[in-house]
Amino acid sequence: VTKYHKPGEIELKALMAGNDILLLPADVPKAIRRIRRAVDNGELDPEVINERCRKVLTYKYNAGLSLKTGVETEGLHADLNSSRARALNRTLYESSATLVRNENSILPLRRLDTLQIAYVSTGGSPFEDYFGNTLGLYGRLDRYELPLKAKKKDLEDLHAGLDGYNLIIVGMRNTNIFSFKNYGIPNETWSFIRELTGRKKVILDLFASPYALSELGSAQLPEAVIVSYQDNRLTEETGAELIFGGIDAKGNLPVGIAGLFEAGTGIETEAIRLRFVDPATLGISDSFIVKADSIAMSGVRLKAYPGCQVLAAKDGMIFYHRSFGYHTYDEKQEVRPDDLYDLASLTKIAATTISVMDMYGKGKIEIDQKLSHYLPYLIGTDKKDIIIRELLAHQSRFRAWIPYFRYTVDEKEIDPDVYSEVVSEEFPARVAEGMYIQKDYFYEILDSIRFSSLRENGRYRYSDLGFYLLKEAMEGINNSPFEKYTEDVYYRPLGLPTMGYLPLQRFDKEKITPTEDDKIFRMQLLRGDVHDQGAAMLGGVSGHAGLFSNAFDMAVIMQLFLDGGVYGGERYVEEDVLEEFTNTQFPLNGNRRGIGFDKPMLEYDEEGPTCKSVSSSSYGHSGFTGTYAWADPDNGLVYIFLSNRVHPDMNNNKIMEYDIRTNLHQVFYDALENIDK
Repeated sequence: VTKYHKPGEIELKALMAGNDILLLPADVPKAIRRIRRAVDNGELDPEVINERCRKVLTYKYNAGLSLKTGVETEGLHADLNSSRARALNRTLYESSATLVRNENSILPLRRLDTLQIAYVSTGGSPFEDYFGNTLGLYGRLDRYELPLKAKKKDLEDLHAGLDGYNLIIVGMRNTNIFSFKNYGIPNETWSFIRELTGRKKVILDLFASPYALSELGSAQLPEAVIVSYQDNRLTEETGAELIFGGIDAKGNLPVGIAGLFEAGTGIETEAIRLRFVDPATLGISDSFIVKADSIAMSGVRLKAYPGCQVLAAKDGMIFYHRSFGYHTYDEKQEVRPDDLYDLASLTKIAATTISVMDMYGKGKIEIDQKLSHYLPYLIGTDKKDIIIRELLAHQSRFRAWIPYFRYTVDEKEIDPDVYSEVVSEEFPARVAEGMYIQKDYFYEILDSIRFSSLRENGRYRYSDLGFYLLKEAMEGINNSPFEKYTEDVYYRPLGLPTMGYLPLQRFDKEKITPTEDDKIFRMQLLRGDVHDQGAAMLGGVSGHAGLFSNAFDMAVIMQLFLDGGVYGGERYVEEDVLEEFTNTQFPLNGNRRGIGFDKPMLEYDEEGPTCKSVSSSSYGHSGFTGTYAWADPDNGLVYIFLSNRVHPDMNNNKIMEYDIRTNLHQVFYDALENIDK
């Protein structure tokens, strides 16, 4: 009707056809004027209007709307937007999202290392792009935009920009509900999609009425088509989750689209990655969420850290994912979910331990072998008999650390034989901005470990030194730089957008939270260069420190561990290997540690690394910069806390003094132990 009649005429014909109420009229003033004119010239009997009005009023009367009961407005917003209502709303959107085409089972996306993904947002929406933001958490992609009123040059430039990608995700945003306005989607947009589909693999998510698909044409369809029905935050987030397998597809088309899809069409898929839920979905009370917010913000107020990211997930369902505070205390840049933090010693589990587990499972390294078997230059030293298992459990008699940098500075003046202000063949490795280290100094650091004296007793003592050497051993075995190996084998296949070494090679400095304003060694604010001095002197890559990430990517690693070495439908670590590494290794020696992993104290101590409620089977690690990651197989809880507590001074220990990380962890245990059934 709307295709062949103008506003005003549409409403009159609907009234004459027997409609009592017309929802969403195209133009109310025009409708009133046209109906009045129809009454005046005898086209419409006024009794028709009276009859329709009486009918509507009768139903209102029967519903009790004539009674003046009044509405209590105090707390009305909270009543209408309760946590249970929000959870139900998300569940409804998740259940309705409909996958109507899925050629070659492209969804959910797998083997992310084989995909060069571009995301195109259409419609020129002025609102935040929740679809793009959520896609960007799940995978590596570049973002483009097609303006609402795209000109020929805009289209040409966009097509040219997309040439280098093998998968294009198109989000049709900024739509409306009016069919006579083509649901807010210009013909140029449909033409763009048809042309793009002819030469690229395309995934299309329509945030509008399914009837809009009639403009798609049938000559060449996108590889996958999703109907999300509406354009709002929840539909955009769930659409992105469906694409990457955060949620399974289970919706069905309520109507048929002539020549394209029949009513009832709906292709089902499986969930293979972390998903987002409202706390109420798990039966978690709002009071625990408020308490978690309060603890996280107290750290900002107490200046324990300028900002942080916190994530908590139960059985792969993220029920808490929030950012607090700012990058620095000047409060100019708020922390966002996709900002990067220096993980510090979380590197030990997210890079070194995961690599050793994988290599051990494949027979490339033996953890009960002597380290000198892989590093022959240790033969003839007191390190010749160090066993890798003991090294990873921190009971191989290494000293805690060696302050290498102090041998290269004198009264705040750096040694010009060791450092240069410009990069060159002789000084190739970046330590910090305007500071590059001599190429052979790497051997000085290794020699200082090689010839350092071991402790007399073989009891547990935390040390970074063995992780320096273990990284060297793995590079030799794999014949690949460690940063490349971890990228190729884990981070790229997993699709982790932020995790990796040397972040300044991939991100603008503004995306990385600063750590210390170093007044002793590098004499600058560190932002994107690793905080740890030893790792910095190795060019930013070491087995004990150097990784950067956001909370979501770190959660993926911990969920992979919790799920027996599998994530995104792919296996990365053998389950029996993971079980061995996460068990306490030397309890009779008073050592709580697993292989690479930290574990709870053998007997709970408030000064220990965990909150009281963690199980003995749980594992994780903490980091010097104010980071923490922990997983508990007993209740399926993954907890991530990232901060830059060392900004601007690494001697700020308030995060430990107030036990912020473990207190917050305890809140999530309490929340799960008090679930409302």
